[in-house]
Amino acid sequence: MKKPDPRIQRTRENIMNGFMRLIKQKEFSDITIADITQEAKINRSTFYYHFVDKYDLIDMIQKEVLTKEIFNEVALQEAIDEQTIIKSLQAIMSSQINLSLQCQHALEEFKAKMDYEIKQRLTETLKALLDKEHGMKEEHYLLATFWSWGIYGVAMACVEGKETLHTAVNRLTHIILR
Repeated sequence: MKKPDPRIQRTRENIMNGFMRLIKQKEFSDITIADITQEAKINRSTFYYHFVDKYDLIDMIQKEVLTKEIFNEVALQEAIDEQTIIKSLQAIMSSQINLSLQCQHALEEFKAKMDYEIKQRLTETLKALLDKEHGMKEEHYLLATFWSWGIYGVAMACVEGKETLHTAVNRLTHIILR
């Protein structure tokens, strides 16, 4: 497999970082490609070499920056246990707080896609843990999907103050590990 050119990676990161700086200052709808290229100190054709438009840029930021390593600690678990649930809840809650702080001017544009991406990443992580613990089985994907959406919903209840982390862990542990 061919290694990516470091100059291309640096340019992509520069564009993404420039966009993230802009999003702290302006509403998403007010950000233009010209703003992004000026902030990243690149020309317009360079932007279009890497991204189709600013929506493509948002998608890439979500996949490569905001959710890429969100469940790394969860993936290191040997089995699905109370620690897995705690780490999953904490990762989701932390990502939501970071999203609110970093992208307050583009929260609407990011939120729905981020929610989906987080659930997908947690599903993949939980399925891998189930496969590691019990061998590969077809039903693991469905079970991991069910659990990830439930864990996500409970984490959001914690973020909104409707549930405490301690109570959430106890309830989820009872449901998932019984």
